[in-house]
Order: sequence, then structure tokens, then C-alpha cells
Amino acid sequence: MDSLTIIAPDRIGLLLEITDSLGKEHVNIESISLEVIGKKAVVRLMIDTKNIAGVKKIFEKKGFRAVESDTLMVKLNNKPGELSKVAKVLAENGVAVENVHIVDKQGKQTLCAIRVDKPEKAEKLLKEYM
Repeated sequence: MDSLTIIAPDRIGLLLEITDSLGKEHVNIESISLEVIGKKAVVRLMIDTKNIAGVKKIFEKKGFRAVESDTLMVKLNNKPGELSKVAKVLAENGVAVENVHIVDKQGKQTLCAIRVDKPEKAEKLLKEYM
């Protein structure tokens, strides 16, 4: 799954512009969060695309800062302490977590997106959760 963070001046219609641009490129949004910090909007997207670089360029042409990153999708049992197990494995092996959020909960499983500083290492460490 590809992750794209867009940083742009906050204004009315920004979410419309971003989602409309993605729709026109036939890019499906798997997860989105938007937060306003001061006068800036930070939009974090999990998207399904084969052309993340092209999508990034669309937003850069609009004058937005766009940062792509690899995101790991992990499947956890939907019960207390499961995310802690993953965090422990990463911490004990020197992998820093940069972002984590729950994408979906269905029955006994929770799907989490985790962005880390060492994605290849984390993928090997967390293979049982993927």
C-alpha cells in the first residue's frame, strides 16, 4: 500500500480539490486523515495506485508539498495488547514508528497501517502479521 502525505495551506475546498484530483486519476483512497496545524493542512492518504510518483507530481504541480512513503499493513487479533506486541518487536530491533493508524476492524481482526524508518527491516520482523 502506498502512503502519501500532502501539506498545503489550509482553506475551504482543499479536501474537495485533493479528492477530486485523485478521482480524476482513478486512484482509490483506502484511508485518509486530515489535520489542520496553524495555517497548514496535513492530509495523510493510503492509496491504491501503480503510479505513486505520478500522483505525487499532480499535487506538487498544485504547489503542495507531497511526501510518499512505504506503509506496512499488519493484521492483528482484535483484542487488547496486540499492537503493543508489534511495537515491542520494532522497538527492540531499533525500528522507529513514524505513523500508525487503524484502517479497518472486522470481527476478530484489525488491519493497521504502520509507517517506519526502516521498512525492509520491519517487514522481515513483522512477517507473521502480514
